[in-house]
Amino acid sequence: MTVPIDYSDPDRLLQRIHRFRKEVQQVETEYLELRVLLRDAEAALREAPEDGKMRLRVHHYKRRLEDLEKRYPWLTSSKAPEIAFWAPPAG
Repeated sequence: MTVPIDYSDPDRLLQRIHRFRKEVQQVETEYLELRVLLRDAEAALREAPEDGKMRLRVHHYKRRLEDLEKRYPWLTSSKAPEIAFWAPPAG
């Protein structure tokens, strides 16, 4: 059973958001690093399309990004995940 959220206490909500941000910061950092690595690897692959090692790197980075996007769909959402803390549940 979940405890109902008291939306009238903004300090408590801000504390929850702060905790959430600390928890997801590592995931966001890894996602950004992978995107940069993928960008660089794809550029290197365009320069040397016969490079098998670079092709494997590109494939590996794409798979890791897909995995993160599946586990954490808010990474690719156009909405900030913190909105869930302020908006009342639907229904």
